[in-house]
Amino acid sequence: MATINVSSEEVDFTSISNVFIEHYMTDANGDFVKLYLYLAMLSAMKKPITVRDIADHLNCTESDVCRGIKYWIKEDALSLSYNDSGEVTGIVLLNLKRPVTDLNDLKIVDFSLALTSNKPDTEADKEESVEEAVAEAMPKAPRKKQPTPKQLTSYMRDPEIEDLVQEATAYCQHQLTQKDINSIIYIKDQLGFSFDLAEYLLEYCAEVKKTSFNYIEKVARNWYEEGIDNRDDAEEYSARYLTFYSKIMKAMGITSRFSPVPVEKKYIDRWTNDFGFTENIILEACNRAISQKPNDVTFPYVNGILENWHNNNVHTFSDISKLDELHSEKKKKSNNDKGINKQGIIPSAGSSDKLKMLEDYFLDEVK
Repeated sequence: MATINVSSEEVDFTSISNVFIEHYMTDANGDFVKLYLYLAMLSAMKKPITVRDIADHLNCTESDVCRGIKYWIKEDALSLSYNDSGEVTGIVLLNLKRPVTDLNDLKIVDFSLALTSNKPDTEADKEESVEEAVAEAMPKAPRKKQPTPKQLTSYMRDPEIEDLVQEATAYCQHQLTQKDINSIIYIKDQLGFSFDLAEYLLEYCAEVKKTSFNYIEKVARNWYEEGIDNRDDAEEYSARYLTFYSKIMKAMGITSRFSPVPVEKKYIDRWTNDFGFTENIILEACNRAISQKPNDVTFPYVNGILENWHNNNVHTFSDISKLDELHSEKKKKSNNDKGINKQGIIPSAGSSDKLKMLEDYFLDEVK
């Protein structure tokens, strides 16, 4: 086939690095790529904008925008700028780097903290936020390298690769493309999956009816970053995610990814291991958080609810009801106390209860 030249009549362009297209774009989901391209255009136009404006333009939520920006910060493609008060004032597109084999030198930015427009107040807070950022960013699966024709020929002579290609063809119910085969090579060679583990990976993805290789690679990277290196651990881990973790994520309104990130997992494990709460109690806390903050629910907010229940020895729904009643009584008493001002006058008095309060007040004054 003859080569072709690509040209355009458009003169107003946004420049995108070839490194982004060749390396960064391949690992990101479509929504994150759209966000980066839009930010690149805004950067070229020198146009100030709000997170809400970005969300409206991309037809997504502000939380989706924040997650996307946080992803690109973790990929060392963006950074944030602050004013003297610690408020976020800008997003900076960084010079992109070609992937290297050593990924230990990662830049860590606590974007979740930055979005609140507050920096940590104490050294302890700073240490905790850095620990959370490190937990979320590391370890990281290596970027996928495309095999050379010579390497590909060698890989295709590997009996285990051949068997995995055949099994994947059966599970996916279509002939594999070269890109699909490269994914199998990446999982087997770069991620270091054994044949049994790679085989179970294909079984698991077929079981949940998600057989695109984009999804299969995401699961493989997640297992790699969780330190899963054998079939038994993968089966145990998958069973838990198919039940407990997935329910928590859905209850939190998170549907854009199939598993919690390490910081979120740390919270969930604390609720079960440290607090000793059952799945239903945790889901109740999530539901309450959603009802109270439907557009801005966070894991720390749910953690606050569960921590309060833990401190009040809550173990069952009956305990929650008793705590609710106690809180309601205290709130009612507080409102009643506010009804009497410094002169002993009850605003909008008229009910027998308020008259009784007035009588008690004056009797106390006489005493």
